[in-house]
Amino acid sequence: MSLHLLEANDRFYVCDANNKEIGEITFTRLGKDKATIDHTYVDPAYRGQGIADNLLDIVVRRLQQENRDIIPICSFAIKKLTRKSD
Repeated sequence: MSLHLLEANDRFYVCDANNKEIGEITFTRLGKDKATIDHTYVDPAYRGQGIADNLLDIVVRRLQQENRDIIPICSFAIKKLTRKSD
């Protein structure tokens, strides 16, 4: 399976080999030092393959590089980021 990671303003998304979007994560930068992770979605046919985890890791790395505190808003990010900090 060939997947492609793409980036747009405050959004990372994944497309399959046919350029069909199958997953996304969105975030919002707040001021100079904070950001929220607002939404995560993966097409049901592609769930269970770690796509959402990979998208979350990419966004977290990006926001950490920008020295931003991350405020998870979507339930997936809350669950994953709370688990990582335990």
